[in-house]
Amino acid sequence: MLLLTAVGAVAQTRLYGDGGNYYKKQKSKTNQAGLYTDQYDGVHHLVGLQVDAAFSTFLQQTNLMSTRPGGYGLGLTLQYAYLNGPFFLQTGIGIRWQDVRNNVADQQFQRDAVDATGTLNHLTYTFHDRTDQTRNVYAEVPFYIGGYIHGFYVMVGPKLSLPVWGDTRLSLLTTSTARYDGYIGPVGEMDNHGLRKDVPLTPEQQQGEALQLKLDVLGVVELGYELAFSNKGRPGYHRSNMRDQRLRIGAFAEIGMLNIAPKQSKVLYQVPEYAPYDFQEFTYNHVLTSGQVGSVHNLYAGLRLTYFFFGHQSKEKCLLCGAHGTVSPW
Repeated sequence: MLLLTAVGAVAQTRLYGDGGNYYKKQKSKTNQAGLYTDQYDGVHHLVGLQVDAAFSTFLQQTNLMSTRPGGYGLGLTLQYAYLNGPFFLQTGIGIRWQDVRNNVADQQFQRDAVDATGTLNHLTYTFHDRTDQTRNVYAEVPFYIGGYIHGFYVMVGPKLSLPVWGDTRLSLLTTSTARYDGYIGPVGEMDNHGLRKDVPLTPEQQQGEALQLKLDVLGVVELGYELAFSNKGRPGYHRSNMRDQRLRIGAFAEIGMLNIAPKQSKVLYQVPEYAPYDFQEFTYNHVLTSGQVGSVHNLYAGLRLTYFFFGHQSKEKCLLCGAHGTVSPW
């Protein structure tokens, strides 16, 4: 009898934390849940902030431009997550900054002009070492579904991305040569005739308007690990009113599923009649506005931190307790 009494006392301690009954536990100031749980048991509601940094570029279907050298994207999102056991749903609202550079293939343009001496010549402009830059700001709304396995997590889902601001800049070198009737071969590097070599044009000199990018839907995959900053991160008996704070560290990839190419169709270069030798007066348009790049898709790949600073867990139910808070014999 003494042995059975001791075993019963140990069992109650295992269930309730200090041997008291469940009803008294709920009334006590310690507010113990009385269940052996961790942060993935039950229903949780989490609110937090997410920051990410990623490599970014545009994928397209032409040899006119390259995905290199690319650029970067920075994101900030207010997140809400609903957890039910090892599975979760997550959404939020965020903003992203994108700065991308793309190399553009060398181009030549020919026209007739009259030089400073009044002599007719046949001009050839060579535009080379060109890089087009675009800076964009997007408003984003993600919708994710995911799951946990011993602290590791994976989540997938779509993200709406709406461009709200942007601008473009270009850098390139321009060379002009000429052919004169009666002379053999091209003539170049004659500043007094308006013929110059490798004249640089900087991004500050060639600032343009924003690309009219379209609404995008990104497909997102994220893998990582979650750290808990409370004893909910360790299996055991926990206070039901304890704050639930977590930090996720993950790697992610996002690719645009819609064609976001601008509807514009502009020439890459336009030489004015009044200034055939003044490169600063030429019109230069971003390569994505040329209508020659086919479909365009955003691409991001990088690291992401998510800090859930507020968490609420729905009340857990003691499945072993009877109607009056006592342990059921079954």
